[in-house]
Formats: sequence, structure tokens, C-alpha cells
Amino acid sequence: MSAPMVHPNKIEGQCICGAVRYRVQDNMAAFKLCYCSFCQRASGSAHVANAFTTPDQIEWLEGNDMLTTFDVPNSQVRRVFCRNCGTTLPFETRNGKFLVVPVGSLSRPLPQPVNAIVGWASRPAWYDEALGLIEETHKAERAAQ
Repeated sequence: MSAPMVHPNKIEGQCICGAVRYRVQDNMAAFKLCYCSFCQRASGSAHVANAFTTPDQIEWLEGNDMLTTFDVPNSQVRRVFCRNCGTTLPFETRNGKFLVVPVGSLSRPLPQPVNAIVGWASRPAWYDEALGLIEETHKAERAAQ
């Protein structure tokens, strides 16, 4: 059995079911969390975590035929997801300027930190309450060790 190929400065991603796999350069131009109401609906959570690069930075490894798209009206957003499991996957903005990579679909963390938060005023009320539980949760985890 041969060892997997190592691709310096690249990171792989995939959908939940594994039908779609891709590889991107890991030097993203931006890494943002967006709390706007659209992103809440799109993610089903408090925010999305997206990295931004140029469209030429992606290589689809398999499952290209499993991709389904939806162009969001009055927006540059083109939602792309796996037809089998529904995982949100990278998409090129409709104007072709950016590749938006859902960070949760990557196989490892990006080397750079989040560098912007967008739509903070639109975050759901329960989110602040949940943030208050962080220290309490850390204390409980440390006590359990």
C-alpha cells in the first residue's frame, strides 16, 4: 500500500457522506463568521464560518456529479451542496470573483484565525446566553479529568 500524497499548503474537504471531495489552497484571503439572518437560515445555526479565496484555488477530487446548486435571488450567493447528504460545499460567487469555502467541511483547521465577524447585531438572543456557559462548561470538563 502506498502512502497518501502530501500536498503542502493544501487542505482537503468533503461532505458528510464522503461522495464529494475537494482540495483547496490553505492560504485564504479571509476567514469570517457571519451572523446575518440569511446565514442563520442557510446554516440552521447562529452563524456560518466561511473562508474566501479565488476560484482557481479549488480542485474537485470526486463527486462533481453529486453537486446541486441554488442561486440565491438578489445575491452573489450560489449555494452548493451534496445531493446525497445535503452538506454545504464550496461555491464560486455568481460574479466569479470569490470562492467561498465552508470551513466546517475541511478536514483540518485553517492555519489562520478568524479575521472578521459580520452581522453580529443580528445574532440570535440565545447565542449570548450560550456564550455565558463557556466558562461553566470548561470548569466542569476540568473537574471531570
